[in-house]
Amino acid sequence: MQVSEIDPAFRTVFEPHRRPIIVHCYRMLGSLQDAEEIAQEALLRAWQRQRELNSTHAARAWLYKIATSACLDHLRKARRRRALPHLIAPSPSKILGVGSATERRLWVEPAPDALLEAEADIAERPDHRVSRRESIGLAFITALQFLSPKQRAALLLVDVLGWAPEEAADLLATSTFSVNSLLQRARKGMAARRDTSAVPDVSSVDTELLQRFIAAWEGGDLEALAALLADDARLSMPPQLEWYAGRESVRAFFEAIWSQQPGQRRLLPLGANGGLAVAIYRRPLGPDATYESSGIMLIALRAGRISEMTRFGFTNLFPLFGLPSQLA
Repeated sequence: MQVSEIDPAFRTVFEPHRRPIIVHCYRMLGSLQDAEEIAQEALLRAWQRQRELNSTHAARAWLYKIATSACLDHLRKARRRRALPHLIAPSPSKILGVGSATERRLWVEPAPDALLEAEADIAERPDHRVSRRESIGLAFITALQFLSPKQRAALLLVDVLGWAPEEAADLLATSTFSVNSLLQRARKGMAARRDTSAVPDVSSVDTELLQRFIAAWEGGDLEALAALLADDARLSMPPQLEWYAGRESVRAFFEAIWSQQPGQRRLLPLGANGGLAVAIYRRPLGPDATYESSGIMLIALRAGRISEMTRFGFTNLFPLFGLPSQLA
């Protein structure tokens, strides 16, 4: 049976929960495209098992149970965790430019704020609560991927969505004792990896800095770009393994790559994972050349300087961000 064949009346039960479930799956999987696919699979599973649903009031918990189970199945088959380059590869000792692309399923992916802001399922909890802003940050999503799948699920259900451990135990078909054990290990793992300084927090000062960043990039002004960077700024570029740390290394990389790839660039500001981001378009030299999609870059700030730039060279993400593949 195909998703398109599902009864419209049943879709009305699922629709209010669709976006929050996609966000939940995104946190579990670290990939927006995988999350979209798993949410569709969850819809199909829910339709096939709709006799289990006693009332529309119980639909939320029931749908989360089905979606979480689908995520766990996916992770068991994948047998890999998504990450970012600086977590799995050493920084090169010299500027290498842009290396060969690796398999895109190795990497965490960004998600647009338009999707994340639709979520209304995060509950306020006095204990171990993860704030909504932190729960959509790239640092949090990345740290989650280093937990085991069941630890991931327990932490998201209890510390993000605000479920009681007993409710999570029922969903995961285990005991409350096991859930509390999963939570303890998950919280310890997150504390060891999570960069709390990278929690998104965008202000008018930040957006002004972003405009300066765009002007420097589009103008090819290396000195203006370097002036915006923190001393320990980091640049990573999945699906490439190469990454660079330190203002001078990052500056040297852009000096090399801009000379190797002449042409014009345009950057469009957007929101991703609760923070600053830009969509990058590049137009090579030539009379009939157009601006082609190149990548989506997330930008983290610290003390008024850019501390991290993560450029995702996944042009197939542009439609998910509502972006065109070309610019006039």
